[in-house]
Amino acid sequence: MYICIDLGGTNLRGTWINKSGKSGKVSIVARPKSLEGTKEALFVIIQEIKKDSPESAQKIGVASAGPMDLVGGIYLNPTNMPELKGFNLKNFISEKFGLDLVVENDAQAAALGEIFKGCLSGEKDAIVFTLGTGLGSGVIINEDIWRGRLAAGPELGHLYLGPGRRIRCGCGQTGCAETWLNAEALKDLAARNGIQVENPRELDYYLTKKDAQALKTLSQYGRRLGLYLSQVVSIFGITKIGLGGGLSRLGPYFADSVHNTLIHRLAPRKWLIPEKICFSSDPEMSALWGMCFLMLRRSDARD
Repeated sequence: MYICIDLGGTNLRGTWINKSGKSGKVSIVARPKSLEGTKEALFVIIQEIKKDSPESAQKIGVASAGPMDLVGGIYLNPTNMPELKGFNLKNFISEKFGLDLVVENDAQAAALGEIFKGCLSGEKDAIVFTLGTGLGSGVIINEDIWRGRLAAGPELGHLYLGPGRRIRCGCGQTGCAETWLNAEALKDLAARNGIQVENPRELDYYLTKKDAQALKTLSQYGRRLGLYLSQVVSIFGITKIGLGGGLSRLGPYFADSVHNTLIHRLAPRKWLIPEKICFSSDPEMSALWGMCFLMLRRSDARD
């Protein structure tokens, strides 16, 4: 039995999960934009999960954006959560709960979650992308995270996708795939087609009415995503792709465009056309499943 937490910029989400993947109710606590507030929110949510758990937890796993020292459990210089810089999460968990902590980058955890209980369940090699405020990625090879020479793994959201979009990425550059494929990019695409929305969820109204401009927007988004994926599969040769994050729920509206673009782009190298592109069945659970899977793997390795 493990306590699994997804620590995000806005909320903390968590539950208990056992080795078979069974989980309890998901608790959600707002994360105050301060270090002390975050500590209090963490304490509250873990206490809630402990009360709900049918047995004592062996460990606590936290998936979080970074960058972090994953071994020491220390936040280094988190871009979207600057108030946590220098926070020793591992010491905090040990002092408050007397349990060991396992930490992982949230995108990597989500990728593991999809091969454990998600849309890629049972696959050994896969690449998973989280489409939302940013563009997260996780490369899984032989059921393990492939990191290359980077502590959190390759930052595939910063592959260059073209000069047309002049929005500066958080990395300081322009043209990054993240700026072409994130929620802000989808909103901008909709605006170019005459649909003004504050949040991509507002597109639902137009899509359910089969609005031509809304459908065009998602088709254009799918073409962008297909162009991007054609580069990624050419690099890694991995043809099982998972898509999670908030924008993945719009998958039914852009899946055909992605597929057609990939077939066109990879026609001379058909063996690279993805065998499977699937959408997360529960994007909010992906990172939680992944933390359980990671802790199970480490436990099995010791045994």
